[in-house]
Amino acid sequence: MIDLANEYLASYKIILELFDEMVLVFGNDKTTLDQYSKILRVGLKNSELGKIPGTQDQVTFGDIDRSRSHTVKNVFILGLNDGSFPSVNKDEGFLDDADREKLKEDGIELAKGTIERLYEDNFNIYKAFTTAENSIYLSYTSSDKEGKSLRPSMLIHKIKKLYPKLKEKSDMVEKQYDMINEMVTYEELLENIAKLRDRETIDEIWYVIYQYYKQKLDWQEKLQNDLQGLVFTNLPQPIQKENIDKLYGNTLNTSISRLEKYRSCPFSYYLQYGLKLKEKESLKIHTFETGSFMHETIDEFFEQVREAELGLAELEEEQIYKIVSEIIDRNLSLSKNFIFSSTAKYKALVKRLKRIVSKALKYIIQTLIHSDFTIEGTEIEFGKKGKYKPIVLTLDNGKKVEITGKIDRIDTANGEDGKYLRIIDYKSSSKNIDLNEVYAGLQIQLLTYSDAICKEEDIMPAGVFYFSLLEQMIKADKKITEEEIEQLIQKNFRMKGLILADVKIIQMNDNTLTSGSSKLVPAAITASGTVNEKWTNGVDKEEFKILQDYIDHIIKQIAKEILSGKIDLKPYNKNGKTPCEYCEYKTICGFNTKQNNNEYNYIDKKSKDDILKKMKQGLRDAP
Repeated sequence: MIDLANEYLASYKIILELFDEMVLVFGNDKTTLDQYSKILRVGLKNSELGKIPGTQDQVTFGDIDRSRSHTVKNVFILGLNDGSFPSVNKDEGFLDDADREKLKEDGIELAKGTIERLYEDNFNIYKAFTTAENSIYLSYTSSDKEGKSLRPSMLIHKIKKLYPKLKEKSDMVEKQYDMINEMVTYEELLENIAKLRDRETIDEIWYVIYQYYKQKLDWQEKLQNDLQGLVFTNLPQPIQKENIDKLYGNTLNTSISRLEKYRSCPFSYYLQYGLKLKEKESLKIHTFETGSFMHETIDEFFEQVREAELGLAELEEEQIYKIVSEIIDRNLSLSKNFIFSSTAKYKALVKRLKRIVSKALKYIIQTLIHSDFTIEGTEIEFGKKGKYKPIVLTLDNGKKVEITGKIDRIDTANGEDGKYLRIIDYKSSSKNIDLNEVYAGLQIQLLTYSDAICKEEDIMPAGVFYFSLLEQMIKADKKITEEEIEQLIQKNFRMKGLILADVKIIQMNDNTLTSGSSKLVPAAITASGTVNEKWTNGVDKEEFKILQDYIDHIIKQIAKEILSGKIDLKPYNKNGKTPCEYCEYKTICGFNTKQNNNEYNYIDKKSKDDILKKMKQGLRDAP
């Protein structure tokens, strides 16, 4: 037992050295047994027991800064990527290099500065590259765990210049298989079986290896289970016809937000509105609840102002805040809003809500007093008891879709050629109309309601807008004036959405605008008096008509898919943004692109002209 004997010998020497040091420090001083025990513990704690490797064949792992430079046969350096090897120098800290140098001159030495660390890094790199006796292997990754590409270190480029005939291999180009041991080879076998499933050709050796594991008793069960895993799919099957009739009948009663939910992810729609699965309720405020509370407050504000016959233009900011505070305090006494007064945290939130709603109302009022539009109604419902009838569309298979819903605000104005309509939707988030999402069926709510009202009342659309109720934070120079701050806040509160690109309509929305960008709507007019297309998010009358016709088409298409029992597990993906991140059903579906046939519904980003062409083509191809 040579190894154990060597350990005992080393331990014996450490004990003797410790006794010698205690004699040198304490001499003939007397001490208690307890103190002597503590001194002995401290000495042993700070002693190290080294062990000489028992064999010559070994693998040592280490950080480049800490690895000893003893002679080794082969060296593998991992992670030679830009920013990692050599590492990027961190900040100098509270004291910069000049401060450290000055303190060093006065005899005070601190931790190393950036220049010293740079020299040390270069020395460590030199040491790592010159340690191996036989060979050195350098490797770097092409992408990180999120799939973002990574660049090789500058050292890789330098080595390639020094050795032009150097061979570079990569699994990204062609997978290299090395049959090292049973476990590694088994994992590689599964990879090749997966390739075979995808109709790729594999080396004949893997058929022999498969038979090897199949015949070995200790691998048979694992192989069988893993083969079943390779063919497993989490994709849902379409709903059977008899179940579709039980769920929906011949008429699909729905809302626009539900249709948008279906296009967001059909399977998520089925779980939420088909099976009606819900999470357990908890005592917390969701964004939707806060938003609803703010909407109710704004609606009551305008109703109270109308009943009191107050002029919007005469309302001061203090008066607006007073009315808002009274409305919020009154609403908090209702049982449905008990959570807002349940804790000190939510009481503080109420104060903030009063401030945010008051500030938002100040700029909502400006969109009215500086335009030709007046409020036609708030919280307008589409339904059997609402102001407007439900939107009913008949599908080509005879089934129907009946849409109900509610609009935050409808404004109307009289133009030279007739009456115009604009729809305002209050949002407790930042939102804009994206025609790419309209085409995909993800953002059709405002255009649907606008189209329905225009048809029912023979009125023309002027625009559909979102007004953000978010608290606006301004980052600016300390020298900025209060007037400039006010202008920036007003700019941030400007409505977003889609406007009819006509100078007269733009000026109806903002009657203070003669040229330049509007402070109220997403539009601009050139100095020559034409629509500035670059700074205007709008469409002309013909294009608006295409949008309205396409809305009917896409609603029928979505309804037809729902009533056919199609519940594909296919969430949308727009520039990496997906509904999966905050989906409450993701643990049920188990969506993962690594699973068999789990794919996103990718939404391309195209120009307005390209989208409108695709819409026209879709309308022509429709039955």
